[in-house]
Amino acid sequence: EDPSGAAVREIAEEMNIECSNLKSLGRYRTDVNRGMGWVNGFVATQCAFINSNSSLGKRNMADAKEEVGAADFENQDVIMMSRKELLLASIQGEFLEVQWSNTVALALLQMEENAQ
Repeated sequence: EDPSGAAVREIAEEMNIECSNLKSLGRYRTDVNRGMGWVNGFVATQCAFINSNSSLGKRNMADAKEEVGAADFENQDVIMMSRKELLLASIQGEFLEVQWSNTVALALLQMEENAQ
């Protein structure tokens, strides 16, 4: 499975969301000393909750929250954040793992570039 295919599958399994646009943020080594471990970052846009009756149906947050993570048995808490809140959380170090900090920062930079 290629990285973009894995990202699409993981978004669907863990968040019950399908996105029609996926942009690569690059591939980065996460375990440099041993030459192992990579993170492939992506920013997904044009997303909608998956309707159980169709692969592209839209769901509202209240309905979908009950199903988030169900396909993967990893329950997730859905937290909606504005871009400003996301930036503040990133600056304050709230994303504790380096791969998430890197991905969020790169996604914010990508969104800023696209807005100009």
